[in-house]
Amino acid sequence: MDYDVDVAVVGGGLAGISAAISAAKNGLSVIVLERGEHSGSKNVSGGRMYIHSLKTLLGDRYRDAPLELPIKKETFEIYTGNNKASFSFENKDTENSYSILRSRFDAWFASEAENLGVPVSYSTLVSGIDREDGGLVVKSDRGDIRTPLVIESDGAAGFASRYLGIRKEKAFKMQPVKNLQENPDFMPKQFMVGVKEIVDKKPDADYGEAKTILGLSNGVKGGGFAYTNKDSTSIGLTLKLDSLEGHSEKAFNIIEDFREKLGIEGKLLEYSAHLIPFYRFETLPARYADNLMVTGDAAGFLINDGFTIRGMDNAIESGRLAGEAAKKITDSGDFKDTYIYEQMLEKSFILKDMQAASRVSTLFGNERTFDAYPKMMAGILERMFTVTDNPRENIKSVLMDEIKKNNIGYYTLLQDMLKVI
Repeated sequence: MDYDVDVAVVGGGLAGISAAISAAKNGLSVIVLERGEHSGSKNVSGGRMYIHSLKTLLGDRYRDAPLELPIKKETFEIYTGNNKASFSFENKDTENSYSILRSRFDAWFASEAENLGVPVSYSTLVSGIDREDGGLVVKSDRGDIRTPLVIESDGAAGFASRYLGIRKEKAFKMQPVKNLQENPDFMPKQFMVGVKEIVDKKPDADYGEAKTILGLSNGVKGGGFAYTNKDSTSIGLTLKLDSLEGHSEKAFNIIEDFREKLGIEGKLLEYSAHLIPFYRFETLPARYADNLMVTGDAAGFLINDGFTIRGMDNAIESGRLAGEAAKKITDSGDFKDTYIYEQMLEKSFILKDMQAASRVSTLFGNERTFDAYPKMMAGILERMFTVTDNPRENIKSVLMDEIKKNNIGYYTLLQDMLKVI
């Protein structure tokens, strides 16, 4: 089969554009197929990027990126009833991560690929991928693309993998969630809904603050965040899909209530929602197959270790590795040998960090994390900060009493503590 390009990238988000840049730098012909009107139009994130992967991909060019504010202050807030516990850490010298506005950043990022000669085909809906004569035919409403390699960067739903039969359920988009409960490749527990608002509220400082917030998701398992930008504030929630299913409130109403409880006032500039992955290392979907490499959210590369929530740096790095792997595969002439990409992933920080965070991530799937533990902590703090005519309670007796009051077994508590450490 005569090929139109060396590599077809399905999806023009961070992973897809990174893959295109990497492949183009390695001398390959590339096309990006993006269903949105422009890169970033279909993307939503918490608006925070750890920039090490961007530096690796672009070198000093990363300095031209439209980043917002360097995050120099970390704040954790836990709410339960009328109680609130919070603590902060501030480091004025760090430039480890930045707040970003994805629509602005992604458009710039795509232009970096286009400057390398990569065509980005916007408003292009990929409707299928077929195998033919040892290669792939990518079908879309703009016509067919024949290629020996596809890099999948089409988001958490992973349609390219489904078209090729690597993930079993091909048509779940058209089905209600209740029909998917028993499907091993689309279990609601493996996904979250991310909802975000950008509010016209300027920060008080000239550096960014990142808030991680627990207890304001109206009974739905999940957490919240707030990041300060140069001229606005990004807030959002990540809600477990299996917990949101059947809940009386819609995601939009939950985030509106969330904003009100935080006391963030200002004109609503943007609202967006997106399916995001929630996999443990052991349950990650297939990352490669003959002629195919899977990157970013499509590969489940979201990490939550309790301190950092990361997807964007993983997307950029996995895209970069896929582009480099494409060059090695092309040079070998064996386009089925995409295990090269898997070997590169194994040596990278992505899979190592996914594995390290695996035990912690199980805590975000149980009710204790969102109910019993916040109540226990609030009860302990309330009693220890309260002074009455009665003799003071010692911390040990208060701790034991609150554990019992919240129906937490000692063995369960120990197990959960061991997962953290």
